[in-house]
Amino acid sequence: MGVASATQAEPRKGPRADPWWADPRGADPQLAQTAASRTFDIAPQPLGSALIRFSEATGIQLFFDASIARDLQSPGVKGSFTPQDALGRLLAGTGLTPRFTNPTTVTLQKEAHANAPSDAVQLAPVVVQGQRPETATGPVDGFIAYRSATATKTDTPLLETPQAITVIGRDQMQTQNVQSVNDAVQYTAGATSAGATIDSRYDTIRVRGFVAPVYVDGLILPSDSNHFAEFRVDPFGIERVEILRGPSSALYGQIPPGGMVSLVSLRPTSDPVHAVELQGNSFGRLQAGADIGGLLTGDGRFLYRLTGLWHGGGTQIDHVDDSRAMIQPAFTWRPDDDTTLTLFGMFQRDVFGLGTQFLPAQGTVLPNPYGTLPMSAFVGEPNYNIFGRSQWWAGYQFEHRVNDAVTLRQNLRYASVNIDMESLGGAGLQDNLFTLNRLAYHVIEAAQNIAIDNQAQVKFSTGPLKHEALLGFDYVHAGIQTRQGVGAAPPLQNVFNPVYGQAVTPPDITVSTSQRQNQYGLYLQDQIALEHWRLTLSGRHDWVDTTTQDYMAHTTSGQAVGAFSGRAGLNYVFDFGLSPYVSYATSFQPTLGTTFGGTPFQPSRGEQYEVGLKYLPADGDISATLAAYWLVQQNALTPDPVNPGFSVQTGQVTVQGIEFDATAKLAPGFNIVGSYAYTDAKVTGSTGDDLGMQVPTIPQHRGSLWSNFVVQEGRLRGLGFGAGFRYIGPSYGDATNTLLVPGYVLVDALVSYELGELNPRLQGVKLALNARNIMDTRYVDLCTSIAACFYGNSRQVTLTLRYDW
Repeated sequence: MGVASATQAEPRKGPRADPWWADPRGADPQLAQTAASRTFDIAPQPLGSALIRFSEATGIQLFFDASIARDLQSPGVKGSFTPQDALGRLLAGTGLTPRFTNPTTVTLQKEAHANAPSDAVQLAPVVVQGQRPETATGPVDGFIAYRSATATKTDTPLLETPQAITVIGRDQMQTQNVQSVNDAVQYTAGATSAGATIDSRYDTIRVRGFVAPVYVDGLILPSDSNHFAEFRVDPFGIERVEILRGPSSALYGQIPPGGMVSLVSLRPTSDPVHAVELQGNSFGRLQAGADIGGLLTGDGRFLYRLTGLWHGGGTQIDHVDDSRAMIQPAFTWRPDDDTTLTLFGMFQRDVFGLGTQFLPAQGTVLPNPYGTLPMSAFVGEPNYNIFGRSQWWAGYQFEHRVNDAVTLRQNLRYASVNIDMESLGGAGLQDNLFTLNRLAYHVIEAAQNIAIDNQAQVKFSTGPLKHEALLGFDYVHAGIQTRQGVGAAPPLQNVFNPVYGQAVTPPDITVSTSQRQNQYGLYLQDQIALEHWRLTLSGRHDWVDTTTQDYMAHTTSGQAVGAFSGRAGLNYVFDFGLSPYVSYATSFQPTLGTTFGGTPFQPSRGEQYEVGLKYLPADGDISATLAAYWLVQQNALTPDPVNPGFSVQTGQVTVQGIEFDATAKLAPGFNIVGSYAYTDAKVTGSTGDDLGMQVPTIPQHRGSLWSNFVVQEGRLRGLGFGAGFRYIGPSYGDATNTLLVPGYVLVDALVSYELGELNPRLQGVKLALNARNIMDTRYVDLCTSIAACFYGNSRQVTLTLRYDW
């Protein structure tokens, strides 16, 4: 069966008109607006690709038997027509006729001739209950996404985006039992969460070698460079996780050159949502979650979504527990067909012990005469190990369609996170190789920001060129307040046979600072279409001012910088779904501080060249991206060779690599996800000993393969299986590349069953058993020094019972 996937964010809006389906009473207003006439310009071409263009123009998703359209040619359509008339003209001369039974159910059948015998065999119509067209912020049907707004801030087909981007939808996250955003990228090329997989403090994802900032619904979350006051978004409230690779400053401002992580939160839908979920895992953690939503009124003007979660229990690390309570409401108001206002909110409270253990290299990646530390090793004190975090946000997204050509948007959100931490950390072994030095930490931090993004999207033509221009102005005011104390703590006498209970005195506060930053950005983008060509041009200028107060030193310092960033990309989109592309982009990031002479540091700058191929055919059964890139970051800080303790801006990091991502639906219920990344990250400019060395913690090779299958017929119908493996190559644990962290292979597995196959009364109930690192492979995720190595996940088995109705 072929599927012509919708390629418009929402069904395009127009003035009210009489609907062309049978009975519009009670119909969803969002669908009713597809009845209006609009301008079509679809050239003569193979029928399959013409139907795709029709979807792009209308937002209607078409389902058809691929054998019907094979070898047929469409005459095209040009002019102003209703969707019904336009589709009829596309099918003229093909011997096929459409029949609309409702806005999203279409039957294609062969024309019946008047002189045909009464027993003539007609092609049986293929009637598939329609699904809403995919949008850049909506659900992904299965594992394969068609659209995203992350790279362009407009709802754009992935085939027309001149950058590598991976979309992980909710179906894939649920199948793989994703417990964090870190977990979501484990089968993604070019992204790694090494060192953060068992860390409950935050999600740290490196994209093309650089730590990527996290955006939610298009706006950046507040964060602290010290990695304490950081949001951690629970994937239970997320619709999509998107990894955009390469510089993105041309639309977003100050971003590292590697890329960004974009999360799309759950939002209200016209379709009812009812789900409850219970989980338990092999570490003794229990979890309960609920997700409900739908229409509040029969006319579809008011919609809601309410998502909540609680979990608590043990973790992989001895003496470390973890608890969370989260609630996430959303509400949508549609006062008319052209206007939408969605309100978002979220509150989350986490209380847990510090799971990250600063372990010595001797006994983890290096031999130790006293043995090897277990993956559950805890080097702190149970009575001095707590991390509390409260985080929340509130905001809105507003959209108004002025007319067919102009759409206005405004996104605004206030977000805040507060943490209070008391813990011990390992500080290296003593000479006897079994006594571990420790440091005591006491940290109180808060981070908050208010972000607003104003956009005007305009569609117009200049001769044969079709333009989709975006003009935007955004503003972010961010603040960080920090109080930290670090001091010596009693050593752990024998790390291989620990005895706990030593008294710990909280260290005195030695750092007390406050920082405020304002960022203003003005950006312009033009997406230009000429037949199969797609040219994307983006440019942005930023003004950033930062003020830092040091309450201990009684000083105030400031910095003001400005920078221009740009991007140019070109795609050629073939009718059969292949899209080669080439792009160039730049980035910038303010760098705080001064040289020995008091000269403020300039922003670090990045630039990237990228070429690639994307493949996403009309039937939607496979999506693949192959990308090669060369990326450099300049003005990086490096030690001052004349003035110890100071830095100069002569550093440079060069990253080049190849990435491959593929997702395929081989058969109904049969999915496969594969990826490979080669990442060569080197220090190419430095005054230190790291010149010419590989950047620490970044493996050169990563590969993964996941597959799952659900039996569709017979007595085993509803039974599912899945398995995956992940290979992470060796990396270095220090700047001079003397500490090598070995590579490793991990195996994951899944067994599931849809209980409705046993008893119709259990329809919608599903039982799943997921195992991560099922072979219980002992491995070190990364090291940052000989005194700081970090284990990854040991074997974890999770049982999930979920009910959707």
